[in-house]
Amino acid sequence: MKQQVVSYAALLCAVCLLQILNRSSATPAQNNSIKASNEITLSTREQDVLNEVNQARLHPSDYASYLEGLRPFFKDKEYTPKGQSTLMTNEGWDAVEDAIRFLRAAQPQPALMVSNGLCLAALAHVKDQTETGATGHKGANNGLIEERLKPFGMWQGGVGENLSYGNESARERILTWLIDDGVSSRGHRIRLLSADYKVAGLSCGQHPKFGTMCVITLAGGFVDQKAQPVTNTQTKAPSNTQTKVPASSPKTKTKRAARRF
Repeated sequence: MKQQVVSYAALLCAVCLLQILNRSSATPAQNNSIKASNEITLSTREQDVLNEVNQARLHPSDYASYLEGLRPFFKDKEYTPKGQSTLMTNEGWDAVEDAIRFLRAAQPQPALMVSNGLCLAALAHVKDQTETGATGHKGANNGLIEERLKPFGMWQGGVGENLSYGNESARERILTWLIDDGVSSRGHRIRLLSADYKVAGLSCGQHPKFGTMCVITLAGGFVDQKAQPVTNTQTKAPSNTQTKVPASSPKTKTKRAARRF
């Protein structure tokens, strides 16, 4: 329950930030589609999440600036967004300030390249929890990310997974992971900005309790079954323009709850 309250506060930090920047809301969730060849095509929402993750990797100092705009809304551990009720956080401004310091010191990292196999593993988890209403990293038969990846190929280096539940924009999801309020390891933040991860898979879909969920899977590389290895040698950096709504702790995997947790 402690982590759930923290997630709620962190996500509302992101909401406030969006109000400050006068950003528009996210595009409604769309499931990614699978072609006959099992080649994934990202939905608009999924592409927005990937774009936002890559912008954070390419321009971490920009995200530090976004977070700095939240300072007037904190008093000790109380966070009071403009026009909204006060929320108690676990760490208050300290968590945001820690994220700012981290982002200011972070070296830019290359954009993540999409991996078909990682997308399929993420999609399998979304499909499972869409049907069951469950949350967390355990899927069908209590399988974790490593088990979900096996049918689609072989990963290289480490693997990781972040989860997000709720009808948030891409930026809200990423800012929640970057702030990581109440998570002592700051695993979500480290994972997204890690140089060890070079490819990613995305899937967003409906969730019976929280409206929408998104899964991002990360790896150092991934070899799809009967395919060549996916690398980032030809990755093109996204533009530095902000999208409408807009990727480590090495191997540990922790989830991020929805604001309604």
